[in-house]
Amino acid sequence: MYFTYTTAISLQIIINNLINIKKGKQMKRMINRKWIAVLAVFSLVFIIGCGKAEEKQKETKSGDVAVGTNQLPAVTPSAEVKEFELRNAAVIVDGKILKKSVVKKEIKKLVKINKDRIPKEKLKEVQADMKKQLIEEFIVRTVLNNEVEKRKITAEEAEVQQTIKQIEAGMAKDKTLEDLLKEHKMTKDKFNKEIAFSVKVKKLVDMETSGKGKANDKEISKFYNENKDKFTEQAMSHVRHILVKVEPTDDAKIKAEKKVKIEGIRKKLIGGADFAELAKKDSDCPSKEKGGDLGFIGKGETVKQFENAAFTQAKNVIGPVVTTEYGYHVIQVLERQEQKVKKLDEVRKNIAAYLENEKKREAVTSLIKRLRAEAKITILDK
Repeated sequence: MYFTYTTAISLQIIINNLINIKKGKQMKRMINRKWIAVLAVFSLVFIIGCGKAEEKQKETKSGDVAVGTNQLPAVTPSAEVKEFELRNAAVIVDGKILKKSVVKKEIKKLVKINKDRIPKEKLKEVQADMKKQLIEEFIVRTVLNNEVEKRKITAEEAEVQQTIKQIEAGMAKDKTLEDLLKEHKMTKDKFNKEIAFSVKVKKLVDMETSGKGKANDKEISKFYNENKDKFTEQAMSHVRHILVKVEPTDDAKIKAEKKVKIEGIRKKLIGGADFAELAKKDSDCPSKEKGGDLGFIGKGETVKQFENAAFTQAKNVIGPVVTTEYGYHVIQVLERQEQKVKKLDEVRKNIAAYLENEKKREAVTSLIKRLRAEAKITILDK
């Protein structure tokens, strides 16, 4: 889905708030992407103006009840109004209506936001996907909201503010919360209400997973032994080089002259010349500004000839001239880190956190499945 990952102001923060996802590099790669789809409902919080049951209903000039995407009329509508609502409903969940007009409006907004990401030939397909996703997210949000109200779960102001602080702490340095609210045309009051909703749902999740989430030593050891590749640090080599670039248009004579040049540079280095100074003066690689330093590189990150030298040359030795598609190189290996598997004790906490999150995901998936089964859901706009 194009919009699921691009329009939520703080989808990932809310997911983190729900299940306390740890940010370890190894474990982050293992997060099940399907979970994002399950919790994509929380992106809807920010891209569709879902009114809650406790909010006052708004009436149009024609007297029709303007049913929000998550509102119930305060009174039972007349038969005519009810029939009109049914004709114009995209989905009804336990009497709460998402109107077709709202879906169309949100699709238009999402297409505008993501216009540079959607190929023209895929527009209709994407719009259809958006409609399905909006309807699905409305269903999930509504059944969760109903359960929150049923259990009388509340969100304290201090909890809301703490969550907002977490969101702000996770934002890019050049972005402010005000910037994002302005970008998504959202008021601070509306944002706070939606954060309050996420806090309530987190409490609901905590109720469902109470006493179920902790991973024991046997589970941790089993996961470690079955996924050692996830805890393997690949071999790395810290190198610097000087490049004399060869252009595709260079003839044999020019290539020979450049080969003589790189050999001369190598002789100077062997004779004790400063590598960084020569790189700044003679290298054709942008790394010249850093004295030719490329930092640590892994296997598969460079062309084969360069990689072979980087992982076979002895440390601190000025190696022989290496020829690649880019030209002629003189390479020096400064440091090398061999491949190793982290010990269980080094990753125990990360594994425990990951397994706990997995159990919570399963519990939430089960909760949503149960709530959907118990709800009366009618999809009218397929």
